[in-house]
Amino acid sequence: MNALIAALLLATAGQDDTTSTLPEPMQQPLPADWTPPPKPQPREVYGVHLAIDIPVIVVGGAAGLVRILFENKLVHKDCPCNPDGINRLDRWTVRYHSEAASIAADATVYSVLSALPLVDLFALGFGRAWGEDLVVYVEALAVDTALQNATNFIVARPRPRTYAGDPAFVNSGEGYLSFYAGHVSTAFAGLAVAAYTIRKRYGEQVWPWIVGALIASSVAVERVASGHHFPTDVGVAAVVGTGIGIAVPWLHLRRWETRVQIAPVGAHGLGLAGTF
Repeated sequence: MNALIAALLLATAGQDDTTSTLPEPMQQPLPADWTPPPKPQPREVYGVHLAIDIPVIVVGGAAGLVRILFENKLVHKDCPCNPDGINRLDRWTVRYHSEAASIAADATVYSVLSALPLVDLFALGFGRAWGEDLVVYVEALAVDTALQNATNFIVARPRPRTYAGDPAFVNSGEGYLSFYAGHVSTAFAGLAVAAYTIRKRYGEQVWPWIVGALIASSVAVERVASGHHFPTDVGVAAVVGTGIGIAVPWLHLRRWETRVQIAPVGAHGLGLAGTF
């Protein structure tokens, strides 16, 4: 024990002596022509082709505009409707009509979809990478808007509140556009684009998918609780929106993000191997 204490004292003394004898650090003057190193630019994940992307965005936006301007003329209103004709999975939601849930769904969708590009801007700053992210994001929402509106008018399914006899829905074209749920599809599409972009720029990340799924699922619950959609409406919307939110960014990946090559399989076979 005495030897150990002595060793510790000697080590401490040695450290003190060393510290006291060290010279003060010398401040080297910078060369006159010295410039700070350039700030590293954010990694560009996507490649955009505005000659294709802009028309796609315009068509998607036009689909939403057509709905606003002409939905009452394009929809055939044929209710009051008998709820007994609804499948058992959906029939129980006819009695739901929560205005609070409707407001919550609107607030969630509009606030989240507005915040996502702003968060990306805060992370990347103005530049090419952010601009490409924004084009891909807007294009995914445009494709989702076009597909959901086309499906709404083709199917023309009455909403739960239309079946319940709510005059505001029975007498309005909007009351017959239940399938599939636009709010839900849009939420899943936008959040899927964000999660996919984070994965490609920063590496495999699980948390954006979990957070996105929870937020978008809350919109689905709210739209059912408000009486705007049936469970099958929001279920299909979640699948379609997620698919669009993955497919559109994937189609815009830069060439080095997708590699496909022919590789030998077994002794006498060939196959395709790739990384995505």
